[in-house]
Amino acid sequence: MRRQLFVHPVQYRFVVTTLMYFSCMLIALYGIVVLPMVQTLDDPSVTWQERAQAATQFLGFNARVWPCVLVTFLGLLLHSMYFMHRIAGPLDRFHALFQTIGAGNLYQRAKLREHDYLQREAGDVNAMLDQLEQKIESLNVHCANVTNASEDVALLIQGRSPSHVNATLLTLEEKVRQFNTSLDGFRLRAPQPPQDQQPLDFAAPIAMDSPATMKAA
Repeated sequence: MRRQLFVHPVQYRFVVTTLMYFSCMLIALYGIVVLPMVQTLDDPSVTWQERAQAATQFLGFNARVWPCVLVTFLGLLLHSMYFMHRIAGPLDRFHALFQTIGAGNLYQRAKLREHDYLQREAGDVNAMLDQLEQKIESLNVHCANVTNASEDVALLIQGRSPSHVNATLLTLEEKVRQFNTSLDGFRLRAPQPPQDQQPLDFAAPIAMDSPATMKAA
């Protein structure tokens, strides 16, 4: 995947905040150091010798200080952007992962680069997904048991009971079918991608056998 400089909106806000801070520093530096020299040059009561000395200081300040300030600012800005990229990158990956989980794909996992921040948070998300996947597996097993039990009961009493009991059995079968359909919305194993498809930027699914598709009553 192509690397991008800005991958999350928080990076734009960080750059704007950094520029605002740097502008405040420049204004403070101008007011403390540069403005007194400019006022000396514009003061008619100051002798020409003092003006010449102030002019020399002003030119020397411009030659030495401003280039250093500019280089320092650019260095800090680039380092800050690199620092923020190690945070914004995981945030962008989390956003994509959450969308995938919202679609019912529980087999995906957060996978960050080696030097990214938020590694602990990625581990917590993966641990949560592992526990959720285990609970869904348990629900699938219980749903299969309920489906089999309801089929056995229906076979035993079907045609031998009053009509209202048969209607209740049909309602139960429909509820079990709906429950089964809801569980089918969670995919615990990744579908087999085409041969030419690139792998996703997430960890591989854990090796667990998902329950067989349950037969509706």
